[in-house]
Amino acid sequence: MRRVLFLAIILCLIGPKTALPAKHPGKLAVKAAMVTEYGSGRILYTQDPDKRIAPASITKVMTMYLVFDLVSSGKASFADKVKVSRRADATGGSTMNLRTGEVVTLDELMRGMAVASGNDAAVAVAEHFGGVPAWVERMNRKAQELGMTATTFKTPNGLPAPGQLTTARDLMKLATSYLRHYPQALRYHSATEVSHLGAVHGNTNRLLGTVDGVDGLKTGYVGSSGYNIIATAKRGDTRVIAVVLGGRSKQVRNRETERILNASYSGAVSTMLAATDGPGQDDEPAAPVKIKRSRAGRHHAKALRVADSDHGRAKIGAKRGASARLDGHDGGVKKTRHKVSAEKSAKTASHAKSKSHKRTGASGR
Repeated sequence: MRRVLFLAIILCLIGPKTALPAKHPGKLAVKAAMVTEYGSGRILYTQDPDKRIAPASITKVMTMYLVFDLVSSGKASFADKVKVSRRADATGGSTMNLRTGEVVTLDELMRGMAVASGNDAAVAVAEHFGGVPAWVERMNRKAQELGMTATTFKTPNGLPAPGQLTTARDLMKLATSYLRHYPQALRYHSATEVSHLGAVHGNTNRLLGTVDGVDGLKTGYVGSSGYNIIATAKRGDTRVIAVVLGGRSKQVRNRETERILNASYSGAVSTMLAATDGPGQDDEPAAPVKIKRSRAGRHHAKALRVADSDHGRAKIGAKRGASARLDGHDGGVKKTRHKVSAEKSAKTASHAKSKSHKRTGASGR
């Protein structure tokens, strides 16, 4: 009886577990976050927005931005052919399973980066446009142009590198400018799956199809940062962008991102802030987002299928897109793999599809 009473007292003292620190019940259970209304630029929520954190695969948004710049200026085309190098093939972490010597289009590499979070695809892009060092220099020049003063890129894909750091505030600048200049980029980021050489891979952004209005943008993971995401949602006529960095797991990151998106649309952010220290000194909380409902704007992310840029089809990845073979490490070189013959690829496609959703890879989750 005494033992039972003692345990009951201990349980009362400990209390129930909670995902958020009891001291600050309004904060997200992540390292840093920032949320804005896209149209007006109003800041809806901040949490340590200037804390420097490794960007992980969110880095690929900058690589994709530069590709759009090149295509827009006429210096490149999404139909351009890119030959895959041994270096791209050997890139570890999350990949789209590129093979040495194969030729793919720039469009396929964009799909591979956006959906399968292909580190190999980002290297192939960088090499196609002058090499990795020159490409990284271009990335940093673009970052300075956008006012990303606390950001330094060291790789084209976000694989771990000393000194490769960013902030939630800087990533918000990147995402806002990217979508403003190239809203058509969502045709890549909203695709739920793509295929390459018969293997199918689902989008690493699991908020697609599960959270109302979400149609992008990019996830990432490395050990030093935790789980990151830039998520954007459109409900009615209002688009919101959320940068959430440093979740301790995919589930925590996704849950907290959904929480702050819903709070932004419902007007509950002010209630959350009242329970915390509030936003930074320069960031006054904005009024709740007003959602204008329209028939055209009422849709669910689950129904999103994007048009192919060349053929006007309603779904990306009919012939060749990005597959995913993730090796579950923070980076480095791919493990030795068995080559699958062309005759067996059709038989193994369905098996690859069923397994692709269970695999994880550094910088892409």
